[in-house]
Amino acid sequence: MKRPLQKLLLLLTLGILLQACSKDDGYFRERPGTDPGEKAAPYSNGFFVITEGSYGQTAGTINFYAYGADTIVTRAYEKANPGKVTANPSLANTLQFASLYNQKLYLVSKMNGPMLRLDARTLKEEARYNQESSNWRSLIGIKENQGLVSAADGVYAIDLKTLGVEYKLTSVSAVNTGDMLKEGNYVYLLQSNGAKIIDASNYSFVKGFANINRGFARTPNGKVWAATGSRLIAIDKNLDTAGIALPVSIGSFGLDAPTRITASTKENAVFYHSGSAIYKYAEGHAASLNQPFITISESPFMVYGAVRYDRNKDYLVVNGIKGYGGLAGINFLLIYNASTGALVKKVTYGNDGSVVDFNHIYFPELAVFY
Repeated sequence: MKRPLQKLLLLLTLGILLQACSKDDGYFRERPGTDPGEKAAPYSNGFFVITEGSYGQTAGTINFYAYGADTIVTRAYEKANPGKVTANPSLANTLQFASLYNQKLYLVSKMNGPMLRLDARTLKEEARYNQESSNWRSLIGIKENQGLVSAADGVYAIDLKTLGVEYKLTSVSAVNTGDMLKEGNYVYLLQSNGAKIIDASNYSFVKGFANINRGFARTPNGKVWAATGSRLIAIDKNLDTAGIALPVSIGSFGLDAPTRITASTKENAVFYHSGSAIYKYAEGHAASLNQPFITISESPFMVYGAVRYDRNKDYLVVNGIKGYGGLAGINFLLIYNASTGALVKKVTYGNDGSVVDFNHIYFPELAVFY
């Protein structure tokens, strides 16, 4: 009677051991103590890197950095949506902008590209809007189901569920429009003929600033920051302005690229970059601009896109490449402490830059955070 019982116990033990040792090479392998929601929300503990792609060669995509990791997950969008790309069929557009609103990640492309809505936690595509002729710039959420999208010919109200265009705003000029920001009861718009402020409830015109051509970022004191290039401008809650001269101007790639200004949520400080130098203006302390806050030591190196502040970790996130041509295949993610300027993490990904390989050329444009 003992032998069958021993055999049964042996089989049960082997079964348990085999199950424990079974191999699962999937990216989202569960571990002891794994939160049950982690597998369902694989892209919730980190930030997104939006990439332009190579015009006519590859579509822009989403890369993902998990906090504390030593690598970056590339082409996360394609992994979540097999067979789909963010571009039009000819790949003749560029993924230029993204924003997070109510746990949804919205992607905007210029030059006849689509607008997309994804579940931010899984990157599963939920809606796509194609227009025969379009030139989108940026997108922000305004109300529960309504947002604004800027374009080469003005600003449009859109349905955030379907992404369909509802109507064009007539309160502001029908000209090239780029960066947008909602703060309190106002929406700030950057247009080719200056900055405009409209009412967030009915989109009526409130005020304009003809000399402002870069923006926007907000600091904890409620001020919205913009620039003329050579002067940094603070717009307060009464829509009055105060400026400070900059020792090095803020550059611009035009209204179809994200602004080069970003701001802390921990202190009243604004950051911008010029070449490999990152400047930090602590409001009220002009001397903080006397020298760069951070000088990127990697060489050769070029900041690609815009530096961004990560409010979750008090980080400054810098995306870059080694250069153009084959060197564009060498991609960098640099993370700095926004309070001290110390380098927290350096991630290099792609290839060795010896050949032009579009599979590894991303042109990382913009970091987007929860």
